[in-house]
Amino acid sequence: MQDSFDFAGQVFILLLLKGNLMTFMLKKLLILSALLSTLFSPAASSQDQVAPGVWLSRNGNFRLSTTDIESSTPNEWTLYVRTSKRAPVADAIIEVHAYHPATNKILPRIPIISAHMGRGQYDVYNLYFDESGQWDINVVVSSGSTVDAILLPVQIP
Repeated sequence: MQDSFDFAGQVFILLLLKGNLMTFMLKKLLILSALLSTLFSPAASSQDQVAPGVWLSRNGNFRLSTTDIESSTPNEWTLYVRTSKRAPVADAIIEVHAYHPATNKILPRIPIISAHMGRGQYDVYNLYFDESGQWDINVVVSSGSTVDAILLPVQIP
């Protein structure tokens, strides 16, 4: 009798873990699709600024602003993520990718995004621009069941 209970318990735990894995994989798939649709779409262009230094995401779910992004060695800058109603987003999962349209180059470095620092602030580290000119920074934001992307233009001297 005990053996059948142990087996049923193990099956239950396995199904529970599999469900969490499926949820994780689905979320990653949504983030990847947002990234690809923003970065490689023929009509991909940076989003319009809704105020100086503030961009609205592609589907209007998030507002994003940044500190100055410089061309120095692996740099550090800050993202401020808010909802469309200007409330800080505290539980975001953020991915950042940089693309140089003139050379069709995607930066191989994977930036490090800090945990939420308060008031919608996330720090970005380890992003180094090795070419001058126009760069497009694709920021994919996932919060709860909402995934959206912002394409930011950055001019590197």
